[in-house]
Amino acid sequence: MTPIYTVSPSPEKGLGCFSTKLIPTGTLILSETPLFNVREPRTNAAVLAAFLNITKSEQENYLTLYAQTATTRDAKVIDIFNSNAWQTGSRTSICPQAARFNHSCVPNASFAWNSRLGKVTVHAVTAIPANTEILLSYERPYQVGSARREKLSAYGFVCSCVACGSGAEASDIRRARMVLLDARIRCQRRQLWRSAIPKAEVELVRILKEEAIVGEALGLAHHDAAVGWRKYGRVDLAVRHAAKELEICIICFGPDSSSVDTTRAFLLELKAQLAKESLLVSEPVLLAEGVSHSTGRRPPRPIWAVYRA
Repeated sequence: MTPIYTVSPSPEKGLGCFSTKLIPTGTLILSETPLFNVREPRTNAAVLAAFLNITKSEQENYLTLYAQTATTRDAKVIDIFNSNAWQTGSRTSICPQAARFNHSCVPNASFAWNSRLGKVTVHAVTAIPANTEILLSYERPYQVGSARREKLSAYGFVCSCVACGSGAEASDIRRARMVLLDARIRCQRRQLWRSAIPKAEVELVRILKEEAIVGEALGLAHHDAAVGWRKYGRVDLAVRHAAKELEICIICFGPDSSSVDTTRAFLLELKAQLAKESLLVSEPVLLAEGVSHSTGRRPPRPIWAVYRA
């Protein structure tokens, strides 16, 4: 069976992962058990101890991963860990295959930790044409280019994706707006009373789409919109956004993820609330028309009505 991707040289990035054929949206590209992990907050001593606990061949494989500058083997072990490790729950893990995926501020794939499987996964968040580099995002999207460059410098590279290159000016305008909207939404979450129309949440969904960010961040934005519409009293619109959140969650994490179960439960809760509200609205109308809600037929006339007739 032909592999879905291959590791090949990537311009100015060393090695990278390239699709060998069209990869449809939602496709599982990689499922990998960590080589080793370290509990947070970690120490250099803990990283070295974990490295020494793996086999000789695994150590050799680990030492082929990207490192910036290191003069001794111990320093290289630490450098590799800092440059390639991923957060996996309460631990930080090394996954040699996942470490080969390069960064883009506008990724076409999503990295996730599946606690049920004990594996990291990579899923396509858009359709990826053949011979295209598969790219993940190492940073949160709600940052302008200068902030992203500062954080990405810790990995030892300068990003040249569309959001950092030719489209940087327009991207920065959108992302600066994202930062503002995200802060506004966080502030509104503290409100327990019925709120106004969730304009910030709806706008954030729109801007993320304009920026071609269609992965986990868009799913979370739909969730915030669902919560906002629910607080406003439009549960029907909340259901629409929650349904989109579930769709994106399955694409990013896979159907066997516990995150999908949580998201689905939220959608079902909203649907149940909507059904209950619809029942409460329709019941007075039916009673006013003299129709029994339980049977759909006109109820029997009470005795006093018979006598008065």
